[in-house]
Amino acid sequence: MSTNPAFTPGNGGISMADAYIADTYARRPDHTPQTAQPEAETYILALNTDAAHHQAVTALRKKHFPPTLNKLSAHIALFRALPGSEFPRIQTAIEAVVRQYHPFPISTGKPFLLSRGVAIEACVEPAKNIYHTLKEQWHSFLSNQDRSFRAHYTIQNKVEDREIARKTLDEVQNSFGGSQGTVTGLSLYLYDKGYWKLKKIYPFPENPHDAPSMRTTDEGEWPALPGADPSDSKVV
Repeated sequence: MSTNPAFTPGNGGISMADAYIADTYARRPDHTPQTAQPEAETYILALNTDAAHHQAVTALRKKHFPPTLNKLSAHIALFRALPGSEFPRIQTAIEAVVRQYHPFPISTGKPFLLSRGVAIEACVEPAKNIYHTLKEQWHSFLSNQDRSFRAHYTIQNKVEDREIARKTLDEVQNSFGGSQGTVTGLSLYLYDKGYWKLKKIYPFPENPHDAPSMRTTDEGEWPALPGADPSDSKVV
């Protein structure tokens, strides 16, 4: 039940879809890091999951998210606006935290309404511990949005009609059987006008005492999002 966004008057005569992809697109103030200077680059840190689980929740998102606004596959972001000026510090902290974990389970929970869409809870307790460990180290520069974390998959957002979201909620509650999988590591993305460009995957070692190898991608590639093969350059 994909639905295109309605035309929104009073925004310069352009639709929400046009505004979202315009060259002048800018992030909201509460979605920007608290640094002394504007950041030329910001990064997202997300969970990386096995392909089967990723595909299941992404299929649900593709079904319900307004197609003209859907730049991403399904994802769980721990942090959405990490400043490029702090990149060495950020990378060091990520490398340290992944050494403390091995792959752990994830499952979907109850769907719930957002202000303009629907999300599904994710049952993934270790991710909360990772978040709080990193938040403690990065607290000084985090955006307001990144100062809290609720593990969830957004499957619909930016719909103008609240009734559409309610119908989506009913459909998901009645027809989606849930999905279980494995969190295999963390992924770091460069943010670019709503798109996420994969920079590095930090896999959890099978033995937490072993240091993981880091996988990177070439500049200019636009790999698929968490859980997908990083050699796949299609953004969904």
